[in-house]
Order: sequence, then structure tokens, then C-alpha cells
Amino acid sequence: MKKILKFVTLIAGLRFLVKILSENVDIKVQIDKLRDELATLETEDLESKLKAFFKKYDPNSNNHEEQEEL
Repeated sequence: MKKILKFVTLIAGLRFLVKILSENVDIKVQIDKLRDELATLETEDLESKLKAFFKKYDPNSNNHEEQEEL
């Protein structure tokens, strides 16, 4: 009887351990996806800021020529 109880406890413990490890892997995958998405958003924001900067300070830009006329 004790052997059966130990065996059942061992099986339950192993199932619990596998479940925890599986959830940990899922969380790591979600973190990686969020990290990639954040990097994409930061890149898009940086690109838009650079375009705005060069548009403002580029001597060949039409906006700059209009400002000189005023």
C-alpha cells in the first residue's frame, strides 16, 4: 500500500513539475514576442523623429525655403 501511495505521489509531482515548466516556456515565448513588438515600435518612432528632424533642418527641403522667404 505504501509503495502505491509513493508511486501516485511521484506521478502527481512529476505532472506538476512538467506543468510548471510548460507554463514557464509559454511565458518566455510571450516575453520574446512583446520584446520584438516593443523594438518595432521604438524603431518606427525613431524613424519618424529622424524624418521630422531632417525635414526641419534640411537646406534642400521646401519648408526651409518657404521660411527663408518670410
